[in-house]
Amino acid sequence: MPTDTYDVNIETLSPIHIGAGKSYSPSEFVLSKVKQNNKNVKTIKRVDLSKFYLSLDEDKKDELIDGLSNPDFSLSNFEPHIKKEFTRYLSYDNTNTRDKNIKINEIQEHIKTSDKLYIPGSSIKGAIETTILYDLIDYDDIDKISTKLINPKNKINYKEYKNMIQSYFSAKRGNPAQTSIFRFLQISDTNTINNPRIYQSWTVMATSNSGTEFYSRHNKQVRTYLETIPTNKKLKTRFVTNYDSKFYRSLRIDDKKDIVDIDYIKTAIYNFSQDLIDYELKYSDDYNISYLSKFYKELSKRNTEDSPLLRVGSGSGLMGTSIAMKVNDMDFKSFEAIKNTFKRKYPWEFPKSRKITSTGKPFGWIKLNFN
Repeated sequence: MPTDTYDVNIETLSPIHIGAGKSYSPSEFVLSKVKQNNKNVKTIKRVDLSKFYLSLDEDKKDELIDGLSNPDFSLSNFEPHIKKEFTRYLSYDNTNTRDKNIKINEIQEHIKTSDKLYIPGSSIKGAIETTILYDLIDYDDIDKISTKLINPKNKINYKEYKNMIQSYFSAKRGNPAQTSIFRFLQISDTNTINNPRIYQSWTVMATSNSGTEFYSRHNKQVRTYLETIPTNKKLKTRFVTNYDSKFYRSLRIDDKKDIVDIDYIKTAIYNFSQDLIDYELKYSDDYNISYLSKFYKELSKRNTEDSPLLRVGSGSGLMGTSIAMKVNDMDFKSFEAIKNTFKRKYPWEFPKSRKITSTGKPFGWIKLNFN
């Protein structure tokens, strides 16, 4: 089958966190400092506990085992015994993450291979599928949302929703997975980076008086710690598209061939991201969030049809991972029906919260440069 191959350079415009589904605690890392450009830089050393345990004498082994059964245990008590060969990798802090009065209890891990971070091709492809669905969706489907896709008990009929999506990407008959046009678009995992960076994540929320507040519990602002691919990193991936008119016709999807045309893909990504940037700019202006407004104004200048921006991973939110933004624009009644499927909804803004770093940047934005 004839193929076209496109090497794609990726630039991270904000921190990227693709969750590995697990986290690590102070029983696995120690806070430290390293020399970088003649300066002491705060860092976290992730420790290979198996190697470290085997290096200890019997008394220290017992002490370590006893300590690991204590939820408040920290490896920092053992730091003098932790040599370089027991360190799996270093994770650098940004300058505002570490507060002397606040203990880091948990770090959410980024997906890795051999202790190195990357962006999975599946994450990029999933984000692109959303942009294409957003482009293809029409008024008839928007009308179905409030009449068929959401039942009187405010529950989404996922079977109907899946059928709607498959109608765009798969043949009308046969196995939808086998006839999906996306079988003919492959996106590779990116190359890896050695050193992640820990970012403190806050949730800023709109309030009814056009102001904002940070999400809190028990009168304390909630912060989480995410392991990320930091800003201004250069990565590479590869897009491969396959097209054979005879084979497409045999699957009854020849009418969908434009979906895997690279120029169409770039245009769909560009349009979706520009709408999302404009949506976030309006949110920032409506609630006087100057740092987000500044970020998205700069982002808008960098989004071009030939080299579009894309949002992946943590922080993408409802609007960045669904057609909700288009539903909101086309049919307020249907958007209200979507809102009603959520337990928490607010008359002044939906969704009302955004995940940001302690330096005020949102997560997840990358720029794609196609060769």
